[in-house]
Amino acid sequence: MTLVRFNPFRELETISDRMKNFFEDFPSSFNLDASSNFSPRIDISDDEKSVFVNVELPGVDKKDVKISVQENNILTIKGEKKTEIKDEKKNFYRVERNYGSFCRTISLPVDVNSEKTKAKYENGILNIELPKLEPTPKVEKLIEIN
Repeated sequence: MTLVRFNPFRELETISDRMKNFFEDFPSSFNLDASSNFSPRIDISDDEKSVFVNVELPGVDKKDVKISVQENNILTIKGEKKTEIKDEKKNFYRVERNYGSFCRTISLPVDVNSEKTKAKYENGILNIELPKLEPTPKVEKLIEIN
């Protein structure tokens, strides 16, 4: 059985993500500013050796994406999906695609080795592999009673 460090804010992140996903499912005509609410969908999984993060980034050029891992196992993915609308003379009846800057910050469930992290971008999907760090054994110190 694996022990997971208690993080009281993890549940709040889950609730926040659920509410955000709920409102993203509405048509963009419901949104007040559809041009600035692009937020890519993310899947996170793992195996014995690595954590895998898959990000949907259709229409985003890989040069417009930045990935970083902070020391507290916080993964940040920033980027921008640029608009393709160039013809100002056209009358648009419907615009459902979202554009704009995005920043997704994810608290990873385990310690990872940021030095050996790999990222691959193909067909609009960003795949990030973060190797897990070997858990350091806890040293038990016996305290002498006086």
